[in-house]
Amino acid sequence: MYLFDLHCDTVVEICREKLGLANNTTQLSIDRLAQDTCWCQCYAIFMPDEYRGQAAIDYFQRHHGYFLRQMEKYQEQICQVVSVKELDKAYACGKFAAMLTVEGGSVLAGDLSRIELLSKLGVKMMTLTWNGENEIGSGNSTDHGLTPFGEEVISEMERNRIVIDVSHLNEAGFWQAAKIAKYPMAASHSNCRAVWDHPRNLRDDQIRYIIQTGGIVGLNFYIGFINGQQNPKPQDLLKHVEHFLELGGENTLALGSDYDGADMPAWLDSVEKVQQLYRLMAFEFGRATTDKIFYDNAYHFFEKYEEAVG
Repeated sequence: MYLFDLHCDTVVEICREKLGLANNTTQLSIDRLAQDTCWCQCYAIFMPDEYRGQAAIDYFQRHHGYFLRQMEKYQEQICQVVSVKELDKAYACGKFAAMLTVEGGSVLAGDLSRIELLSKLGVKMMTLTWNGENEIGSGNSTDHGLTPFGEEVISEMERNRIVIDVSHLNEAGFWQAAKIAKYPMAASHSNCRAVWDHPRNLRDDQIRYIIQTGGIVGLNFYIGFINGQQNPKPQDLLKHVEHFLELGGENTLALGSDYDGADMPAWLDSVEKVQQLYRLMAFEFGRATTDKIFYDNAYHFFEKYEEAVG
């Protein structure tokens, strides 16, 4: 099985509970998938809105250190990668691949030079905001858009080869970022607002823009973004897939589970259950399209991004 997941909050969860990446009680434990699975997982360090300045830096450092210790502890099973070439090498060695990302631009503490530091640490993608405001701009809880500093961040992230992630960003900020960005953007864990009208989901014009510019969107498993019900049925999630495909997103849609960051449907509340989702989608949309969504689209997005930014 091939699996590429653009977003989870597992690092923060296991750090808080003092757990390891394997044999734990989280939604995403690396022992629950067969070792021969070709699996790349984007591990986000989630930055809560309340952290600013040195507190935000300290918070990031604490969780980054925990991530590195997990990579060392489970080095026979998983390793950090900073390119798709390294990803392929990990598979060849029988390992899963871990790609480091950040959820929340407060990690910069208002300092543009910290973007280069994140790049050196192997951060490949950064969500500009969470739900509230930070030095970069505002999330979906307000409509203020990007700050002047935030506009500078867009170009500096691209200069340092870090993908701009617009999940959580409000519409004003999305279109500001779109005007500045020279390279395709990601929405690592967002669904369709036309299917379920939640401010964290993407409108059709946003999805079309991401499709037209060669970006990527990760399908989110969170019940609140599927239909707001306590236990959405498989068909409820598949409605989002169907809508993406109707908009022309066959080569754009990927997975962005949001594991360990949100409540999931019971039938999809642990990583090994994605195999059931694969079977459902293959039956509904065909194996070729499902393979793209589960792996190929994300792989090719990062491959093309690396080629474009040099």
